Amino acid sequence: QLGSPTALADPETERRLREAAARGGHTLYVPRGALWGCEDIRRMDEGGTLAALKVTMTKAPQSFHLEGWLQERLAAAVAAGGRAVLYEGPLRPLCPLAPNNVNTMAAAAVAAPSLGFDGVRACLVADPSVPDWHIVEVEVTSVGDEGRALSVTSTRRNPAAPGAVTGNATRHAFWSSL
Repeated sequence: QLGSPTALADPETERRLREAAARGGHTLYVPRGALWGCEDIRRMDEGGTLAALKVTMTKAPQSFHLEGWLQERLAAAVAAGGRAVLYEGPLRPLCPLAPNNVNTMAAAAVAAPSLGFDGVRACLVADPSVPDWHIVEVEVTSVGDEGRALSVTSTRRNPAAPGAVTGNATRHAFWSSL
């Protein structure tokens, strides 16, 4: 069992954990946490119909615990006082910069191995207008015909104490997924 799916963003860590599970005749269990629609994403991926997946997490600036250059970007966002996109791009390079804040995104990458940590798109937004909420938006796009494709967007608004890394409902979702 893995507590933090963000650890799998490191390819060597993922390889070693999967090999250890296989040697023991077990599977590697990764809790889905706050990822809404995880099973649907997994089914689409397994069926070859998943084309794109983007997860956007919006939180108050004080709810982010960031590393490296993202700390500077967060400080600039706080100084500016408004809503700011801190990061938008592939998930893998974000994981070591925000290991406490992107477990839901990492669970999406595990649910969609055809996209993985390099294909899942991640977006972190600092927004002081949501001081006690964590908002997770999951955008799923299927393979389409003639430029038309199924698209599903879900938005999860999770109450959270100001400055908390995770919201109240995520704790329950994490434990119930065990």
